[in-house]
Amino acid sequence: MFRGIDTGELSVTELRRLQAPRENGAILAEPPLDQAGRLIADNRQRFQQPGPDFFGRSWADIRRQAREEAFEAAKSYLTEAGEPIPPLRGTALFLAGHQPDLFHPGVWIKNFALNGLAKAHGATPLNLIVDSDAAKTLFIRVPKLNSVSTKGRIEPDQVTMTTIPIGRWKPEIPYEELAVTDESMFDGVAREVAPMLKDGGLQSIFESFWREAIQQGQRTDLLGERLAAARRTFERRWNCHNLEIPLSRVCQTKGFAWFACHLLAHLTRFHEVYNGSLRAYRNRYHLRSRSHPVPELTTQNGWMEAPFWAWRAKQAMRRPLFARFRETGIELRLEGEALATLPWSDQDSQQPARAIKTINAWRELEHNGIKIRSRALMTTLYARLFLGEIFIHGIGGGKYDELTDMIIRDFYRLEPPKYLVLSGTLQLPLPSFPSHPMDCRRLAGELRDLRWNPQRHLTGGADTEPVTSTNHSELNQLINEKTAWMARCPETLADRRQRFQELRKLTGLLQPLVSPEEKQLQAKLEACKREVEANRILQSREYPFCLYPEETVRPFLTQFL
Repeated sequence: MFRGIDTGELSVTELRRLQAPRENGAILAEPPLDQAGRLIADNRQRFQQPGPDFFGRSWADIRRQAREEAFEAAKSYLTEAGEPIPPLRGTALFLAGHQPDLFHPGVWIKNFALNGLAKAHGATPLNLIVDSDAAKTLFIRVPKLNSVSTKGRIEPDQVTMTTIPIGRWKPEIPYEELAVTDESMFDGVAREVAPMLKDGGLQSIFESFWREAIQQGQRTDLLGERLAAARRTFERRWNCHNLEIPLSRVCQTKGFAWFACHLLAHLTRFHEVYNGSLRAYRNRYHLRSRSHPVPELTTQNGWMEAPFWAWRAKQAMRRPLFARFRETGIELRLEGEALATLPWSDQDSQQPARAIKTINAWRELEHNGIKIRSRALMTTLYARLFLGEIFIHGIGGGKYDELTDMIIRDFYRLEPPKYLVLSGTLQLPLPSFPSHPMDCRRLAGELRDLRWNPQRHLTGGADTEPVTSTNHSELNQLINEKTAWMARCPETLADRRQRFQELRKLTGLLQPLVSPEEKQLQAKLEACKREVEANRILQSREYPFCLYPEETVRPFLTQFL
């Protein structure tokens, strides 16, 4: 099931309304994928517009270098991993990207759509492994059906969710530094997860996937690398063969160095643009949080925060990079620690030969064990402006890149290239219960009305058997009296207080008469809540792709090929 907006470019309102589809198997594509050709053609026109100057070099020249270097670096990466190079269709790149974690199938579809679009439009698909991001979750959530009743059915209370750790988490450690430190824990994940899947009747790809991830341990101790390589084996098996490269390697290219040094050389203006765009974005959507969607860049005693993460190789906790201008050049600092000084003066701004000294000094930082990586907005900004002809976002990235568009327009004086937003919902093939949240809301409303308006549920007729000694005439009298008090419109505070007290008294007298019905409704409501909670676990779209059976997940993905 596809749904999309029939436009070549999303409006601000449409972009903010993007939500993951609720229906199992449904796809969100904005704009619809059959309109991607128009978007790609428009982007190719936008890349012909006059661009900013980079120390005397043109935007087009930097784009060409950045694209070629990423292309070659991706081939080298796969070769070093012992993997084949996919068919190449020229140097035009289509891009997508995500962290190297165990994401859900609605994220995985981007890789397959990327491959299909690239084939259709004569480009090479390149997937970015965003290994500069810090790992947020190092566990697998698995639905667990604790037992089965004698009738062969599960009960809502038997459905739980179990969390299985796959590594030892540390704050702000980027994936490119996150090693598997406990091989026995990593190897034992399959022994814990597989039985739970079988109890739920799932013949998933998990055991095969995890064996491949363990096998990758012979090549690398990096957790993200193992998971990404195991994922690629399934993609190739299912005819989705993309170029792939970690962002850490992109950040080491010369093209990225020209981009980063140009930004640092104009950091004062970039600060104004970045923070101004962020404030405008927050005002537009009435956001009060200072960290949403990202924090502002700060200034500390003349030091300006740059939109990059930095750390030393042996001190892998990433921290913000700061810079300031001095006669000797651009000084770089990591919190209270001086890192280096890049040679620079205003005279270098239009001289590529002199700017190369700055570029080389930047690249030398990596050789000295100082790693500098782009933050989230700068990652997609660089990918869209310098690497690819189109970028496929998920829902979150698509919303936040509206802010990136504002920065591109103001800082680079460019109309930003458009991008696609793609996501989907796929549920595990597990049993479910008939109750729906709206059923619980309906029952809660009925229960509330029964408690506070019992007269609506008491006819007082001959077929009514009250649970007290109250006879029918007395019952009708109570109902009529409450109805009369409800119809009154008191004008004074004393009258309103009297009306409230009388209604409360009369309701209290009527409530015992509907007590059996109330107990039945309460039981129905509690049962409904239990079923809804069980369905929340059983029907979640957030389970890792590796928990799914091949016959479920493969058609969902390969429809894009």
